[in-house]
Amino acid sequence: MKKNRKILKIVIGIPAYNEEKNIAKIIVKLQNITNKIIVCNDGSTDLTSEISNKMGAIVINHPKNLGYGAAIKSLFSKACELDADVLITFDADGQHRIEDIKKVLEPIEQNNADIVIGSRFLDKKIKIPAYRKLGINAITKMSNITTKKKITDSQSGFRAYKKLQIPKVVLEHIIKNLFKKLFLLIMGWVYLLKF
Repeated sequence: MKKNRKILKIVIGIPAYNEEKNIAKIIVKLQNITNKIIVCNDGSTDLTSEISNKMGAIVINHPKNLGYGAAIKSLFSKACELDADVLITFDADGQHRIEDIKKVLEPIEQNNADIVIGSRFLDKKIKIPAYRKLGINAITKMSNITTKKKITDSQSGFRAYKKLQIPKVVLEHIIKNLFKKLFLLIMGWVYLLKF
């Protein structure tokens, strides 16, 4: 007798900055996987927000460019609000393949992983400038040493997160920001005390 598998509520989050040329075709393709697509428009000066909205995506608009980390935080927060079972982050620049979503989703569906990172380096056809590849490889090696894991692309924006990981990432961002602000406040006081 087969077990009844729970149908997962999959949300795809796309951080985007001036991606009007790519965003529509990416959203159309992603709609074959889920109807819950979030685009975080990170202060774009083009039509990224308008196109995403017309395509049916949930759009979060940052008033100015706050950076990739802030866009990811916004996507995680919205995924929490939507009660997503899985959040898949997917870059808007077209460097990831839609058909690979099944590959990052499968380990989560089978309860073999809580986080899955899609790697650009497993497919030898992908062209990445040598200087970027060198930097990514260096950061990945450091990540492997500190995590004691075998990751091939720690900087990939193509990831899948199981539900229990989503609030943890949001909380982690909040804590990092608090520590950063506290550090700056302390450094400001130290500076003032010198005079």
